[in-house]
Amino acid sequence: MALPTLPSYWCSQQRLNQQLARQREQEARLRQQWEQNSRYFRMSDICSSKQAEWSSKTSYQRSMHAYQREKMKEEKRRSLEARREKLRQLMQEEQDLLARELEELRLSMNLQERRIREQHGKLKSAKEEQRKLIAEQLLYEHWKKNNPKLREMELDLHQKHVVNSWEMQKEEKKQQEATAEQENKRYKNEYERARREALERMKAEEERRLSRTDGHKRNP
Repeated sequence: MALPTLPSYWCSQQRLNQQLARQREQEARLRQQWEQNSRYFRMSDICSSKQAEWSSKTSYQRSMHAYQREKMKEEKRRSLEARREKLRQLMQEEQDLLARELEELRLSMNLQERRIREQHGKLKSAKEEQRKLIAEQLLYEHWKKNNPKLREMELDLHQKHVVNSWEMQKEEKKQQEATAEQENKRYKNEYERARREALERMKAEEERRLSRTDGHKRNP
């Protein structure tokens, strides 16, 4: 039995439909793949952006931390250097002060030593001078005892000295008496002058009183 023969246009339509279906499927696959690729690239861009952002923040934070560490190190170094400089200045000041004190002490000791030497020299000279005077006095006493004429001259000088002293005392006594007499006269003169002035004032006051009394009597 022979199979029925399909029309040729129907076969062509069927092949066209199949081709269109395959094309639609291919387009769907392409769209799906495109969407997948687009999502992948979008996600990749987002991840890259986030990673770059995170990397930038991390790098910035690391840089800031490093800067802060370096800044703290520099501040510590400067602080330590300032403390060292201050300590050096204090030590230098103490050394200068100690040097001045030692120099003053040395000068004071030298001055004290020089004064002690001078005093010792003066005492030595005074002792030598005293010994010379004692020796001269003893020699003079010895010579005086063995020289009668000198003893007579000394006795005469002593008598003259006594007479002169007595005369001077008499003269001083006369001067004192004359001064006392002058003072007494001056006192008497001042007393007499004051007494006369008082009497004159009393007399004038009495005359004024009598004058006022007479005036009242004439003008009742």
